[in-house]
Amino acid sequence: MNELKPIEVPETPITDAMFIKQGWERVDETDDTGGGSGEDVFDDDGDVDGLIDYYYWLLPLPKDNPAAESACLISSANDEYGNLSLPRDHYIVEIANSNGIGLCATAEDVEILYNSLTGQDVNDDT
Repeated sequence: MNELKPIEVPETPITDAMFIKQGWERVDETDDTGGGSGEDVFDDDGDVDGLIDYYYWLLPLPKDNPAAESACLISSANDEYGNLSLPRDHYIVEIANSNGIGLCATAEDVEILYNSLTGQDVNDDT
């Protein structure tokens, strides 16, 4: 009888290093939580109290598309890992404004989604 051998599928986490390697754009944001007193009071991290600094990553489809309003992939924010049950510095990616369509949990998922949507390799420099 033939014995089935398990197939090992790589599951590389999505990290800042992947975004940088693939040419994603980092978007830095600051939100006012309403907790500030109007005066600049700095917390232990050196941030202004009442403000939350975070960032996320965007990649237009295809990535050389110059149109500002092109479809794009978007990552979770760097401060959402706990809400998403991810290790610190790990992300998920989805098609922007799609309510979870194309949700990717690994770098390999991102490569497959990008190729499916554009017919291109996300790791190419073009």
